[in-house]
Amino acid sequence: MERQAVEELNADLAEFTDDVFTYLAYAGQRGYGRQYLRGLILDGRRKSVEPMAERLGIPRREPGSLRRPVPLGLPRGDAACGGPRPPGAAAVGLADRRSPFVRYGHGSAGAIVQHCGERDQHLCQVAVSVHAVSRRGSSPLHWRLFLPQSWAEDRARCAKAGVPPQIAHRTKQQTALDLLDELDQWVLAPPLVVADSDYGTNVALRIGLSARGIRWLLAVTGHTVVLPVTGAPVTAWARRRPSITVDQVAADHRYRARRFVYRARTADHPARSGWFVAIPVHIAGIIEREHVASTANRRLPQRTLLIQWKRKRGGDVFRSWITDLPADTPLAVLVRHATSRWCIETDYREMEQALGLGDYEGRTYRGFHHHVALVSAAHLFCTEHHLNPKGGATASVCTRS
Repeated sequence: MERQAVEELNADLAEFTDDVFTYLAYAGQRGYGRQYLRGLILDGRRKSVEPMAERLGIPRREPGSLRRPVPLGLPRGDAACGGPRPPGAAAVGLADRRSPFVRYGHGSAGAIVQHCGERDQHLCQVAVSVHAVSRRGSSPLHWRLFLPQSWAEDRARCAKAGVPPQIAHRTKQQTALDLLDELDQWVLAPPLVVADSDYGTNVALRIGLSARGIRWLLAVTGHTVVLPVTGAPVTAWARRRPSITVDQVAADHRYRARRFVYRARTADHPARSGWFVAIPVHIAGIIEREHVASTANRRLPQRTLLIQWKRKRGGDVFRSWITDLPADTPLAVLVRHATSRWCIETDYREMEQALGLGDYEGRTYRGFHHHVALVSAAHLFCTEHHLNPKGGATASVCTRS
């Protein structure tokens, strides 16, 4: 957005930051946050501290410089916005970035050489994020940088990168549960969690969500082992029927698939549709059976398998999910929830292309969380103005020049 448009939004931005950063003790701290948000939404190729300060006309050594971080604090320091969420939020999606944060120094907290999208193997960081999703929009709520085992075992290296002593190695799935627990403390517990197969195939995550009373709808792979529901109870180690895979079940029910348009056509995107069918199943993998065998009734619970094809005839299964939502949940509702993750992908694209999500050039654990928290706040500011525009200046808030 051009400087003049940013100036026109100064009053709205001040009101927004006073609300979002209300827990900060000093007005000066909120002022630093406001300046950082102005730098993020202002046009420019790089959204790291020095280029933003230059575009905002802030002298490098002036006390009010962007070089002074906003003291958001930990553990709340990696909260995206500390509370605000899109109106009517009905689900939370979990995601770790499909294109990790590329780094060029081994001293960056949590950075290791790993698969990095089009770059193949590269030094990069990975973060787990939680996003509120509703029909009106979506917004990141919480972030946590993934700390690899090699980093957790080198406490001197961690100390140099500012990783707090209490932060240990946690898998992405464990990290996701930790984030949800913190959201619960902030009275932001989700009614439903939607996530991709990196999470959906993890039995511990499914068990953890159920133990917390959180419903889930999780993507799974075609190799996931299930049993069709016949109406008779199935104990954990029943051998009366052979286990089959999700792909095998899908092949037998393709003729029942119904077409749904799950994203309407817009000026920027074509309409998206698919063929869907819901099938009652029991998840019957070895780990799942072992867990159920240790429970009181030792019976495999009934779940719902949701399958999507791009075409009703011809072509393999496009995506599949399993959910613990009630068996009588309408197919249209299942489809709406399952396909809501494209909103998260849109979040990432907008934050990356327009708000500089991947442009942070610092190396510390705390600094990384400061940056992604403020990018998330800027994204929420943009979302609010898209939903409730107050003038032409907001039309291009999230458009990179």
